[in-house]
Amino acid sequence: MSGQAHDRKPGSNRRRSWLAGIVAAGFMIGGVVWQGSHRASTGPASGIVLEGNVAASQLPSDGPAEPATLHVASFNIHGGRGTDGVCDLSRIAGLVRGFDFIGLNEVHGSGTSGPEPQVALLGRDLHQQWLFAPTERRWWHDHFGNGALTNLPVSRWYRIPLPSTQARGFRNLIWFAVLWRGQTINVLVTHLDRQVDRELQLQQVLALFQSLSPPALLLGDLNTTRADPVLAGFLKTSGAIDLVGPPADPGNDDGRIDWILSRGLERVAAGSVVNGASDHPFVWAEVRLPDAIPDSRPEDDENRR
Repeated sequence: MSGQAHDRKPGSNRRRSWLAGIVAAGFMIGGVVWQGSHRASTGPASGIVLEGNVAASQLPSDGPAEPATLHVASFNIHGGRGTDGVCDLSRIAGLVRGFDFIGLNEVHGSGTSGPEPQVALLGRDLHQQWLFAPTERRWWHDHFGNGALTNLPVSRWYRIPLPSTQARGFRNLIWFAVLWRGQTINVLVTHLDRQVDRELQLQQVLALFQSLSPPALLLGDLNTTRADPVLAGFLKTSGAIDLVGPPADPGNDDGRIDWILSRGLERVAAGSVVNGASDHPFVWAEVRLPDAIPDSRPEDDENRR
């Protein structure tokens, strides 16, 4: 009996060591996965150069000889994934082609569509400057955020984090000083939270938008409909124009959450396109300067940061 027990002991020890190794490896793998999945804010940033281009001071500007209207758009691209579940950036490119400035939401960084952020791939396809403004880092890279494409000179841009009280996800806005027809157009691009932080973020974004010298544009998925009291109050009192919605019936809540708001730019035409390239519509507007508008310079607004 004792001899049989003695014979089994080495094998039992090996099994225990093997199991202990598996458990230890499981803990290590779990720790790595937890660390990689952890979301971290990217924080603020600024610059004077967009990718694929040189500084705005080195770009030619024809001033008044430029086209009399500006074509702008906002698109939550859902990471390039359409309603059919297929990720196809060429469908996104087909919609935004020909616009002078496009604000993008739910842009993925490197990893989803290759070694570069999705906005870089779109910029090369469209022969436009681009900027990726990640809101958070995850899986050891800039994971998710906003972006922009443009063929216009940009004298400066700022990436501004928005309040996040839950730390489950992070949001930001991008502020561009865009040069067009001898004017500086202040353009904000943002994507707000759907839940607890939405109202706080909305208040901050609208306050900055109202403080900027016109002409100014606000583009993005606000996750907010016209019925929201904060947005409704802003549209009623600020003088800002909803470029996409029906001007004849400003009280009509159509459930839309993607917006283009204007201060100091007049609407020539606008629209909303649903074609399945994303789970959001593509919203666009053609705008022009009024006959007379005060000059706005980038340095006038830098003090408001």
